[in-house]
Amino acid sequence: MDPVSLQMPIRRYFRRQRFKNFNADYQNCQTILDVGGEPAMWSIIGRTEGVTLINIRVPQDTAGFKFVQGSGCDMPFADKSFDLAFSNSAIEHVGSEENQFKFASEMMRVGKKIFCQTPCRLFPIDPHLGAFFLHWLPGSWLKPGFLRYFTLNGLLWKKAYEYDVTWISKKKLQEMFPGCKIKTERFMLMPKSFVVTN
Repeated sequence: MDPVSLQMPIRRYFRRQRFKNFNADYQNCQTILDVGGEPAMWSIIGRTEGVTLINIRVPQDTAGFKFVQGSGCDMPFADKSFDLAFSNSAIEHVGSEENQFKFASEMMRVGKKIFCQTPCRLFPIDPHLGAFFLHWLPGSWLKPGFLRYFTLNGLLWKKAYEYDVTWISKKKLQEMFPGCKIKTERFMLMPKSFVVTN
């Protein structure tokens, strides 16, 4: 079984909670750019019109959405060309801290408003691994061979895989998105993720 499919009911629950007021909060946004996203997210949100997705890889099935192939760190759009620049769990996957700053800067450049979510490392479960606590270990431990046998994802995939997450603290997010508000989402009082808005 695919690990992502196994996790989807849980992911859907948390995403529904996160986005329950999204359409009301952003009803005046006619054009939305989803940076690093996928069509499935918008079926949860309940919106399809006016949404453009930019991603390094464009899926064969675009589900009727407009896709642009490109990087969130260097986007081919004019300044303030979208009412909302949106990203959910993407900024932690762009590699170095330098790339994360570029990603944040590009979101603020192309969007009149922004909504950027990233998981919090303090939460005991890492959805990227399908495992408890392992993301608290030094990065040097999280090698493909280790992940193959000590994570749910590795056991289900039956293969080694790369861990491509660079965690971002709330303090660092404030540096990346100056002047923006950062909300801490919690589950059972524990910080689960951060949401940046302006």
